[in-house]
Amino acid sequence: MKASLLFAAVISLSISGATARTWTSSDGAKTFEGELRSYNAATGIVMVLINGRAVNVPKEKLSEADIAFLKEADSKSQESASATPDTETEIGAKVTKAKLQRLDGKRYKRAEVEKNPKYYILYYSASW
Repeated sequence: MKASLLFAAVISLSISGATARTWTSSDGAKTFEGELRSYNAATGIVMVLINGRAVNVPKEKLSEADIAFLKEADSKSQESASATPDTETEIGAKVTKAKLQRLDGKRYKRAEVEKNPKYYILYYSASW
């Protein structure tokens, strides 16, 4: 029993730390453990989660290996973003097929969606 609990604890610790990595400063003098949260290639800002706190680090302060890791992670995220379906178009297609109405004075009239809206409002009402 104790061995299985110890094994489960070791496995859970190894899984939770799998996304954290060791980051190194550009001069190689300092290192820190953190999990990559986001990277903005346009501004060069890297958001790293260190001990539960989000820290913004300029790309120039990181080592060449870390910059190569960021470029690889950025290219993977762009590939996955292009591979995912456009949910806005899917939702818009469902809305255009729905029975929509608009209030015209004191009466409801049939309405149609001409283009995909930016925002959706869901109104649900139930009476018991």
